[in-house]
Amino acid sequence: MAVVADDETFLLSGRQCFSILDWVAEQSRNGLVLRAFLASIALAALRPKEALALRVRDMELADDGSGVLLIHPQRQERRVEETDGAGAVRSVPAGPDLVALLKAEVTRRDLRHDDAIFVLDDGRPLTAPVYQEVWRQARAAVLAAHEIDSPLGRNVSALRDACIAAWLRNGDQTAAHIVTVAECAGMSAARLAERFAHCLRKPTPAEIPWGRLTAALRLPAVPSEPMAAARRP
Repeated sequence: MAVVADDETFLLSGRQCFSILDWVAEQSRNGLVLRAFLASIALAALRPKEALALRVRDMELADDGSGVLLIHPQRQERRVEETDGAGAVRSVPAGPDLVALLKAEVTRRDLRHDDAIFVLDDGRPLTAPVYQEVWRQARAAVLAAHEIDSPLGRNVSALRDACIAAWLRNGDQTAAHIVTVAECAGMSAARLAERFAHCLRKPTPAEIPWGRLTAALRLPAVPSEPMAAARRP
C-alpha cells in the first residue's frame, strides 16, 4: 500500500523510482538527459523548475564522488512549502550516483560553464510538456495496473517527495536533522514536519525525558512565610 504524504500525493518506493529512471534511460530519444533530469529530482529533492534552471556553474562535483548543487531561487509565486529564506541560494548535497550522471551529461554534450545541464538531444531546451509526457509513459510502463489508476506517482514531483521521505527516515530525527532536511529541500521545518509527519518516529513514553521536562518547568523556590507588607510613609 502506498503511504500518504498529504491529501493528494502518494510516495513511490525506492524500487519504483529507480525502475522509472531505468525505463527512461532506455528510450532512444532523449533517454539519457531525461534520466539525469529525473535523477536530480529523485536524489537531490529538487523541484522540476529548479532542475531545469541548473547550469554547469551551479555544480561542484568532486573526483571522489561527492558534490554540491547550488539552487537559486525561482521567480514564481511563493507557496506554503517554501522556506522563510526563499530568496537565498541553497546548497544541496549530491551523492555519488547523481554526481556520476551529471558528470556524464556534461562530458557527453561537452557543456561549458554557463550551459544548461538538461538540454534535449536536438539542442532544444527541456520543457515541462516534454518531461511530463515521458513521465506519463514511464509510469504506465513500470507501475502495476491498480497503481496506475491511483494517485501513486501521478506527478514528477513524486520523486522529490520520495527523496525527502528517505532523508527523514534515514537519520536520527533530532531537531537538527529535521531542520537540515528542510533546508536542503527548500522548505520550512514546520511545513516539512506537517507534510511528512508519517516519516517521523514517535517516541515511546519511556523515551520521553519526563524528569528533565519537569525540572525545566519547575517554579523557583519561594519563601514559606508571607512577606510583610511595606508600610506606607
